[in-house]
Amino acid sequence: MRIVILGGAGEMGRVAVETAAGLSFVSEIVVADRNLDGAAALAARFPGLATGLAVDLCDRANLMGVIANADVVFNAAGPFFELGAPTLEAAIEAGVHYLDICDDWEPTLEMLELGERARAKGVTAVIGMGASPGVTNLLAMKAARTLDRVDELLTGWSIDDVSGEDSRKMRARQEPSAAAIHWMQQLSGQVQVFEEGRPAMVKPLRGRRIEFPEFGPINVWTVGHPEAVTLPRTVRGLTFCANVMTGSDEDTFAGLKLLQGLVDTKVLSLREAARELGKPGEAKRTPLKRLPGLFGWASGQSEGRPAVAAAWLRAMPAGGMGGATSVPLTLALNLFADPQSRPPAGVLAPEEVIDPDWFFDLLAPYCAGDFADGAELVGSGSIFTGNAW
Repeated sequence: MRIVILGGAGEMGRVAVETAAGLSFVSEIVVADRNLDGAAALAARFPGLATGLAVDLCDRANLMGVIANADVVFNAAGPFFELGAPTLEAAIEAGVHYLDICDDWEPTLEMLELGERARAKGVTAVIGMGASPGVTNLLAMKAARTLDRVDELLTGWSIDDVSGEDSRKMRARQEPSAAAIHWMQQLSGQVQVFEEGRPAMVKPLRGRRIEFPEFGPINVWTVGHPEAVTLPRTVRGLTFCANVMTGSDEDTFAGLKLLQGLVDTKVLSLREAARELGKPGEAKRTPLKRLPGLFGWASGQSEGRPAVAAAWLRAMPAGGMGGATSVPLTLALNLFADPQSRPPAGVLAPEEVIDPDWFFDLLAPYCAGDFADGAELVGSGSIFTGNAW
């Protein structure tokens, strides 16, 4: 299998290259990046397997030339609200299967609209296959399947799990990363959630308190993300669906609300607000409370009684955000390893084509700790409750 990894020399792409190099069915890797020197240096670590190429995702002819002979193209280059849909359009035109880590809900809607064009070209595109979205979608499906009826479905992640290395990188950058700009984009303005049984535009950073099996009550705050767009397509009958953040330091969310207000009133641009995220501050505190890192949470009914259920990862791949995001992306390449069992053509969310148990069995050996399979890696539980919120 010949794969092209766009943004291959970046923080996310680099992990994808390293992970793909260990897959037996990958015969050639093209590390494509606007930074040719970085792409070539990374490719040189895998002689006979990887090649570095320069690519400009804003130059359609150049992009088409880079991906033309690939079996699968990975898009690890953001921000996706600028580059997601045009890159997928190019892959469809080239007739190349596609995987990405799109974490913006707006381009997710645009890309889902390309489903008919993908089917006509026989292209399978799985979008949003990172940590969140991606792993969280599959955890949400595991939680939902525990209940007889699902009314509310959340995906979430803890900001306590942002590693010290990630924090240092953010502070060291002259300019904010695509991830930081994305974060401020999805914390400001309005974002789409699923509310009262239909899509709705709301202001992010709405606080809630939920009962969480094994962890007890936790506070969560809404943030714009693709899970709220895609999960209601698969889990029918939902009244509410959103992506949320949690964290043990309430002051952090107060600070995010302040930045939200400055962006919404146009005192700061998205880029300026993202730069504020990376400014030196207090040393990272020890979390005040143990919280789930990546999780799915569902409320509804079980055995005729109100109940909540949850599934969460006990550990994640090493390497901070890069590992947590790009290892799952690369393992999704297994979907294409056997042409006879490849997913159907179209533009699809992870929960539409990936069996959670199959995937977590693949992920377990890559996570910190000694996990034999997905049953050990994924924690799960449910409790009866009179009031899910």
